[in-house]
Amino acid sequence: MKITYQLSQDEYLEALKLHEKRGLKKILMGVYIAFAVVVILVGTDFSNVREVITNVMVLFFALSFYILLTRMIGTAQNKKLYEKSTTLSNEVTLRVTGRGIKVDDQSASIAWDTFTKYKEDEKYYILYTSIRSFKIIPKNVMSALEQKEFKEYIDKHIHKM
Repeated sequence: MKITYQLSQDEYLEALKLHEKRGLKKILMGVYIAFAVVVILVGTDFSNVREVITNVMVLFFALSFYILLTRMIGTAQNKKLYEKSTTLSNEVTLRVTGRGIKVDDQSASIAWDTFTKYKEDEKYYILYTSIRSFKIIPKNVMSALEQKEFKEYIDKHIHKM
């Protein structure tokens, strides 16, 4: 099977949202929130209503700023990565066989046992070779039959996340 595609910046950013959907980020956010709440609770004199209100407002704005800042920085970094990359915006041709996936611009193919896991949603497959190394494959470049065949390959050879 042969799959040819070219990811736009918007498609790349959309696929990265699927990549970033994981529990660790939520756990870190929970730890940050719990730490901030404990600091506020320990440092608050509850007999002073004004101090309680002030500390709750500080906590609210600190958490809001943290969430907004991490999202803005993450998106800006991903856009910059796409723009600076010499390969992300290029057309990619994958040849999928029972032995693995061969990317046309590479001499060796990637064996199926090299892939550690995969994620999928209604628009993309993400095939991982490590935590930070993965291939994004849009589903819209494949026919229904090709999608079925590709899904059979990855289900047979890769663990789903």
